[in-house]
Amino acid sequence: MHHFSFSEINHVMLFLKKMQAVANYSNKIIGVLILTFICFIAASQTMRTLKPSIYQNFIRSSARVRIQTIEGGKVKDTSSAVLNNFAFPVNQKRVVRYEDKISAIDKASYQKLKTTSALPYPAEDIKIIPELHIEPHQGQAEDIAYRIMFTLEQPLHYNDSLKKFIAQLGFLLISESGNNDPPGEPVSIEVLSNEVSSIKPESFKIDHLSIPSSRVELIADQVNDSASVKVITASNPSGYITYLKVEPAFEIFSDQNTLQGFGIQEIPVTARFVGSNSSDSLQVSFSSQKGIVTPNSVYVHYNRPATVYLRSEGIGNSKLSATSNTIKIYELNFRYVFPWLFLLASILGGLLGSLAKYFLAVPDKKSSVKPIIGGILIGFIGAIAYYGLGVNLLGINLSAGLNELAVLALSALCAYFGISLIKLDGKE
Repeated sequence: MHHFSFSEINHVMLFLKKMQAVANYSNKIIGVLILTFICFIAASQTMRTLKPSIYQNFIRSSARVRIQTIEGGKVKDTSSAVLNNFAFPVNQKRVVRYEDKISAIDKASYQKLKTTSALPYPAEDIKIIPELHIEPHQGQAEDIAYRIMFTLEQPLHYNDSLKKFIAQLGFLLISESGNNDPPGEPVSIEVLSNEVSSIKPESFKIDHLSIPSSRVELIADQVNDSASVKVITASNPSGYITYLKVEPAFEIFSDQNTLQGFGIQEIPVTARFVGSNSSDSLQVSFSSQKGIVTPNSVYVHYNRPATVYLRSEGIGNSKLSATSNTIKIYELNFRYVFPWLFLLASILGGLLGSLAKYFLAVPDKKSSVKPIIGGILIGFIGAIAYYGLGVNLLGINLSAGLNELAVLALSALCAYFGISLIKLDGKE
């Protein structure tokens, strides 16, 4: 039987101590590794990166963006990061502001939108607010991501009955993550403008993704070419500026719609565009069911009115129409009435003129009937020639509008001075 020496026993004891030290160190390493693994699992459960497929159509992967934390509808803090390197907390709402201005929807997003919804609007009428909203999705491994979009359902167009411009916008949240679950809290939006007189509603909340849209009606008194509108969100209290296009409207109007018939009266009719300051012009043709339009075709500038003249014909109702290649037919109704006032005023004027001539200028007053009747007829003929044909038989320069006193005065002058077929232009 072998007996161990004291030195051998010491070597064994020293070896055992070394083995125990190695075991203790190994346990520490294993513990650190386990703790690191646990921390990694915990971190992966509280932080999450965003899939590039969500934002690659409208945000460059290398672009630096502003990332805001939203709590209670307000911005809590803002940071800057490259989106593909940023991890989002799973229990907080974040907004990625990737631009500073509203823009039309990009082509790829528009094609994607057409496959998921049936919005009947061209791409240029769909505007995107440059915010990507990211919210935790309860019980799901992926977040909800969406953007705010609005459509120009009706551009600013002229309403004939209101004599104002009206427009309608439709706001909605479009999903970028592929699901249409509602957001955790409604999204607040406010619409303001110094160029629009009425906005209803000015502020509202959207609590769902996709349709139906939240509609906003705008009414403006006077706008030209475009109107500036500000859209305010919780992420941008200063607001984003956008411009709504204005559809110029053509109209014709006159101060009166009742004329004395049989060609006695001629009135000016104004043709103009509203809603544009452009110096371009458009050729407009005029026609009347009954009556004469002079001229029957004019060039109307968008920023300057034009005038045509309508002369009555017979009696009854008539309709003046204005047409062009690019505008709808605009019609204005008129009524031609029997010219009783003209007839009475011309007879009374002729009577007054003939009486004045008889008592003041006729030396031989043996017969009073003939000169008075003759004066009445001359006054009537002079008034008819001037207002009906535009021929001045009086022989003096005058510019008389059609009203009772003007007709009376013209007839009286014709009866008193007589008519001259030689001095048609009123010149000596």
